[in-house]
Amino acid sequence: MGLMAKSKNYPSHAKTKLSEIRKTHSLRCDAKQFEKKFSELKKMIDTEDTFYLGELIPQPLVKGGQPSYIDGTDGIPVINTLSIQHLQINIEDCRYISEEDFECILENRKLKKGDVLLTMDGGTSIGKSAVFDLDDNFTVDSHVAILRPVGISPKAMAYLLASPMGQLQFNRAESGASGQTAVTEEDLRRFQFPRALLKNIEDLAEDLDKKRKKINEKKKALEKEEFEAWNIFSSACLQQN
Repeated sequence: MGLMAKSKNYPSHAKTKLSEIRKTHSLRCDAKQFEKKFSELKKMIDTEDTFYLGELIPQPLVKGGQPSYIDGTDGIPVINTLSIQHLQINIEDCRYISEEDFECILENRKLKKGDVLLTMDGGTSIGKSAVFDLDDNFTVDSHVAILRPVGISPKAMAYLLASPMGQLQFNRAESGASGQTAVTEEDLRRFQFPRALLKNIEDLAEDLDKKRKKINEKKKALEKEEFEAWNIFSSACLQQN
């Protein structure tokens, strides 16, 4: 299944039947919906016993508000779309609100360990996930949703969303003007995955986690090696007469 296929350059066009469009939940008829990769996804979904993502998220999604930021870092960090990169939370990209403002926000907007964070809008920023596992007080802004899954571990949920199959469904579901696209909670809840996956998703997630850690270690070693190579090059340049 070509889930990693590149998207077509737009403008694009497609031919289909109204009877095919009426089968979809969104009733969208834009050409993008009929790209080959989406057709292959539909075939897989139609032939598999699948579950809806919403079955694992019994509580409504929680999104942050519009924070009144303060200068500096003497306050409570607010996680935004920039803060979530490569399934991790980069604290250095957070902005801050006062402790007084943090105390006034709704309790369910205060992050707890095991919360799954997901970017829901912002064009290319859509569909980035991370598991919150930090000790201090944090909250999110209005572009980041908090998921509290049941029946699946936070790590497995984050990996499922970040998988090619998950990302493809984000790509298909996003709507709106260019650069201002978003995915709704209703669309997210209708994401489908093979039901058989639930039997071993935790083992698969654990295996992927171990592999990612090894890959990250190799990346750090290569970055260090490159840094040293540049230092040698720079020193050699300075020694030239």
